[in-house]
Amino acid sequence: MNPRRRRRRHVTAELAAERAQSSDAAADSAPDSLELIEEFSAEGEAGLHFEIAEDGFVPAATDFQSPGSIEAPTRSSVVKRTRQAASDATDDPIDLDVGADVLYECARDAAREGKLDLAARRYNHVLQLQPDNVKARNNLALIYDEMGDHETALTELDQCVEREPDNAMLLSNRAAVLGTVGRYAQAQRDLQVVLDADAGNVEAHYNLGVVYSRKGLWSEAVPQLRRAIELDQGRAAAYYYLGEALNHVDDLEGALQAFQRAVELSPNHQNALCGMGIVLDRLHRPDEAAQMYRRSREVKA
Repeated sequence: MNPRRRRRRHVTAELAAERAQSSDAAADSAPDSLELIEEFSAEGEAGLHFEIAEDGFVPAATDFQSPGSIEAPTRSSVVKRTRQAASDATDDPIDLDVGADVLYECARDAAREGKLDLAARRYNHVLQLQPDNVKARNNLALIYDEMGDHETALTELDQCVEREPDNAMLLSNRAAVLGTVGRYAQAQRDLQVVLDADAGNVEAHYNLGVVYSRKGLWSEAVPQLRRAIELDQGRAAAYYYLGEALNHVDDLEGALQAFQRAVELSPNHQNALCGMGIVLDRLHRPDEAAQMYRRSREVKA
């Protein structure tokens, strides 16, 4: 399962509202800009909600190597036959009389195919047979997170961390879910533990940057996001959040460059396009701003 599937995330619209109120001159020269800002701001005072790939908090991974994790099945023919039976069965294949290792592989298959309900049932069956299987419990938690059941995901991750309190990936995953539900202080604590042990953990730097952004601590967000980009230069969302943070600390040229890079990596990144429009407006370049707002609106449509 790819834990970074497209999902709905919260992105603030404070600057868009500010520009809508203060840019009378820009309104005359770039009506499309203000039309777009008003449309976006109408989502509500709390902010905007868009579907953006890889935006928001990102769990570290599934299937990490753990001392308590089960080994891959050695009898591949058994796994193959069981998977085929699972595909052909009309009932839930977790009722098949097979071992936990085979059920685990079937759960992974279901998750990769996007059958999250089925994958959750299979992982739960694995855990009935192997309650201490941290690997299966972590994957189950991330499935619950994908399904929107964040509290159940946290319950499962809490149990994982109890068993392996120093596991950086478990802590990063829990922090990502905590951030999703707005429990930023707890998320920050988990991420700081990870970074104290591994200063080069890209997921922890990225998620901590998002935490600071959500809290409005823009100056603190900038170095975390810069470090995440140093470690992984291919993540559009990191450039987007860096652009947002730099815009708030009035580094307009830096913000524009960050938004541009986000769009280079993800041409349909709607918020990055809108961010470019906001910065270009602030740089008194209304014609270019209007073009970016128009592109953002086209992506939304």
